Amino acid sequence: MKAKILATAMFSFALLLSIGASLVAIEASATVTKVKWGGDGAVNVEWNSDDDAIMKFHTHGRALRGNIIMEDKNDNPYGYSVDTSDVKVFAGIRNGGEIEYLFKRNDSYEPMYGDAGQEVYTYISTSNRAALWWHSWSNYAQYRSCNYGWKNDNQIIAHGNHYIYHSFHVNNDNGALVEIGADGKTNLTIMNEDHWKDSFKFGKGCGCYTNAKVTIDGSGYFNQIATAKHHLETDTGIEIDGNAIYQVYAEFADGFHFGNFALEGS
Repeated sequence: MKAKILATAMFSFALLLSIGASLVAIEASATVTKVKWGGDGAVNVEWNSDDDAIMKFHTHGRALRGNIIMEDKNDNPYGYSVDTSDVKVFAGIRNGGEIEYLFKRNDSYEPMYGDAGQEVYTYISTSNRAALWWHSWSNYAQYRSCNYGWKNDNQIIAHGNHYIYHSFHVNNDNGALVEIGADGKTNLTIMNEDHWKDSFKFGKGCGCYTNAKVTIDGSGYFNQIATAKHHLETDTGIEIDGNAIYQVYAEFADGFHFGNFALEGS
């Protein structure tokens, strides 16, 4: 199946598949698009929620399975000319491959809420198994990754020789990332992320309890980097003022655990 393109006045969607998949588009007051796949090969999805947000997804490998639900709510709250956009993705690999996910908030009611441009990105490669569960949401005021109530723990898992990269950035100055390279098994939890204007929360937020942890069985490295123009503070008690740069880096031969790597900055 190749180059399926759907377009309406409210959204555009492009899908490229080389494995068996199903596609359902539901249009009412909101525009909902659902994609489901399974098999060997590749899946590429690009979804534009008008000019309000964009989501790009890619996976390839063997024994793939997954689904994406994309919703342009067409709600235009308060007449700000920015609709609410919502994406939920699950992607799994069983015999080696990669997963890549990007969501970018492209529009904002700037007089009250500042610039758009917030971006979340995840990349996973593995020689064995991996999976990603992620929920992205944006509107006229903010971007949020609120996984609570949908997938509370272990949003990213990988087995075998694997590499994981996840980042959330509000702008060029403020944001955070986690990077893992390991041979073994990784369970990574980043339950929530959000921002308000130029401030951000990583591993916390959405009006919910903090849940940001990682457990790695095997050998490899863990790397976390965060930057903030004015102020940065971690849940472990570190505070940095003025062009803050924060990093935790560890190498290990037989396992690693970090029970709370949540932080926030502005």
